[in-house]
Amino acid sequence: MIDLDKTSTGFGYMVEAYKIGGPYMFWITIFGLLALGLGVWKIVELVTGKKPNTRFLELIRMSGSLALAFGLFSQIVGIVQALEAIRAAADVSPQIVMGGAIVSFYAPVWGFIVFFIATVLYYVLKEIIQQQST
Repeated sequence: MIDLDKTSTGFGYMVEAYKIGGPYMFWITIFGLLALGLGVWKIVELVTGKKPNTRFLELIRMSGSLALAFGLFSQIVGIVQALEAIRAAADVSPQIVMGGAIVSFYAPVWGFIVFFIATVLYYVLKEIIQQQST
């Protein structure tokens, strides 16, 4: 396991946490990019003067919700795997257990960040589109 205490703060820490966060971090990022891409698409539609509509707007909120769900699911899978490893080992140090517990929170935190950004983007765009439609 990578020791995050010895990495640089800021961006270096985030990159290392992303790497050890597990395979679900990739899917959470994909859902975040989907929400961001759809949000940018809707903003471009609004700026260019096209008639605003709510088509595909629900996908922004749904991709944020899926990111959150994948984050929480990955934590459950990680904890189950850790408990299986602890059960199989006769003697486990508390440092290893706590290290694994800390790592299990990286994907849910990333999922919550994506969920928050997607939800704010959804409601702001929805409000702007509704105001322009009336």
